[in-house]
Amino acid sequence: MNPGEERIGGPEPVSVVRAFYQAVSTGDADAVRSLVRERFADDAVFHWPESLPYGGSVSGRAKLERVLGGAAAATEPVGVRKLQLACVIDGGDRVVAQLEFDWYAPDETGFLPGTGAVEVWTFAGGQVSEIKAYYWDTAACMARYA
Repeated sequence: MNPGEERIGGPEPVSVVRAFYQAVSTGDADAVRSLVRERFADDAVFHWPESLPYGGSVSGRAKLERVLGGAAAATEPVGVRKLQLACVIDGGDRVVAQLEFDWYAPDETGFLPGTGAVEVWTFAGGQVSEIKAYYWDTAACMARYA
């Protein structure tokens, strides 16, 4: 099977990851919500660095649909903005995405241009089961927040 080719049960995991970041980068909240509904397991978990203002974990498809869809729809500059997918490593049921973005602290207290993260997506049975975000420099993000 070729990378990105459709398989029984839906597209390859790497295609799901690419579609997700495409939707986020264009602010297409409906597409983000649809992807979460269709491709995330009921008990999927997204982990952000604990040291960030919104750090910690969000669990469950319904909650992730609200959080991720809301973040994509946000018009206020908070969190990740100007997202670009720099690189994707396709490991089958584990996909790694290198992201580049600007980071805005809540309440417009600071701005960090040109930072990034690596997010590791884990799939089980064709569904997203976990995403772990590793930010390039959480200390720099928090320095803009203080």
